[in-house]
Amino acid sequence: MNIAIASPSDLADITALYAEAGYGAAIDPADTILVAKDEAQLVGVVRLCPEQGVTVLRGMQIRSVYQRQGIGAQLLAACRPYLDQHASYCLPYAHLLPFYGAAGFTVTDNVELPDFLAQRLEFYLARGQAVIAMQRPPGIRTRS
Repeated sequence: MNIAIASPSDLADITALYAEAGYGAAIDPADTILVAKDEAQLVGVVRLCPEQGVTVLRGMQIRSVYQRQGIGAQLLAACRPYLDQHASYCLPYAHLLPFYGAAGFTVTDNVELPDFLAQRLEFYLARGQAVIAMQRPPGIRTRS
């Protein structure tokens, strides 16, 4: 498995993977996008989005036939140098708490979130999504 920063030629494959997964968020040119490839096939993606002075980890998706093979963990490990630079947040599904916790994210409550993320969280919760808010300070040591 090869993990790398996405190239412009990967964008169509990323968009297709997001559509396949039912994930609809738009890709911003300011995002740092990491991809996992099995030979030439894109099998996973994650975005690190600079938003209002913090980094938001978004859009972690693994192609269904490649799930449960550690690819998400490899992508998350590749994110760590970027996450170490700024306070970081994510709004994952609650069952993924241990996964993101291994990278140093901890559960936080709404009052500790930047306003734009608190609003995003409330929107997701109002839609019935079982998500939680997690934060990660810059430069922390985590398990490998």
